Amino acid sequence: MTDKLIPLIDDWPFPLFKLDDKDSVIWTNQAAQEWLSQSLRQMEGQSIWDILSTDPDTRSISEKSRGESAAITSRHILVKTSAEAEEGRLAHLTAYPTQGGTGLSIWFAGREPRSTKMGGHIVTGMGRMIAHELKNPLAGIKGAAQLLRDDVETAEGLALIELISSEIDRIRRLADRMEKLGDEDPAATERVNIHEILRQARRVMQSANANVVFDERYDPSLPHASGDPDSLMQAILNLIKNGIESAGVDGEIRLETSFRAGVRGGVSSRQLPIQIRIIDNGPGIPKDMLPQIFQPFVTSKPEGQGLGLALVSKVAAAHEGLVEVQSIPGRTVFTLLLPEPLEATS
Repeated sequence: MTDKLIPLIDDWPFPLFKLDDKDSVIWTNQAAQEWLSQSLRQMEGQSIWDILSTDPDTRSISEKSRGESAAITSRHILVKTSAEAEEGRLAHLTAYPTQGGTGLSIWFAGREPRSTKMGGHIVTGMGRMIAHELKNPLAGIKGAAQLLRDDVETAEGLALIELISSEIDRIRRLADRMEKLGDEDPAATERVNIHEILRQARRVMQSANANVVFDERYDPSLPHASGDPDSLMQAILNLIKNGIESAGVDGEIRLETSFRAGVRGGVSSRQLPIQIRIIDNGPGIPKDMLPQIFQPFVTSKPEGQGLGLALVSKVAAAHEGLVEVQSIPGRTVFTLLLPEPLEATS
């Protein structure tokens, strides 16, 4: 490479490597060294596949590039390093012929953020239809629950009836505002303890899926979110339900919260530091479906209607938040990012 290009390539914000014909590292840029927490001197002469852990097909990418004298790209590949968390990161890897060796570039795939914009008239019409279908049976279910209360004597039974009653009330409130689902703003905005919503959602879903293993990993220092608790509850229920349907009745669902800096969303470009992740160990989402996964009526399930993730997307947009998805076989992560309240109060 020419002396004029060296500073430009070295400042490139994504990892770049130059490999010899045995895939040993000849050169790396600064981004690669910072990502791996190793200097060029430490990596020089090592096989790139001893430094990076990935699947066997991906490890042949440089050999294929040399054999075909062409650029070869592998997309959405899980790459692990000793310096990162155990799950690694999704990335696009490109191997390409270069003077005196093979180039390898790595572009981090992120979490597949998807557009949350849908036709308001479609969503509003869908909301009216669902609200009408929901309201009619709710009163009967609530009355039946109240009658059952008189015949139940155990604390566990009473707790379940209380759960049924609270869910009926929440669904009724949700049905009342389904017609406004196409609006940009939630019907009510308040300080929301997202951990209370997650625990309630877990109880609701576990009561109907007793064999599913839940792993809850919450950041206790996380501030309150800004939003409508009922619509956020429905969005999280939909994400957990989606994970259970993917992983199966004996699957595992992990619920996580953490603080994530540097992400903005919504028309006002608010900071979105509240990160909620629902992770399942199912077979993953087909790659060709990922770009449309949040659109209405898109589903990979034979009996699915394709409305659950569309609602999640709409709730995220209404809160000026974002919803993201990252999926490989055995691990699918849905991430909901929300803003803090505009005015923090004690």
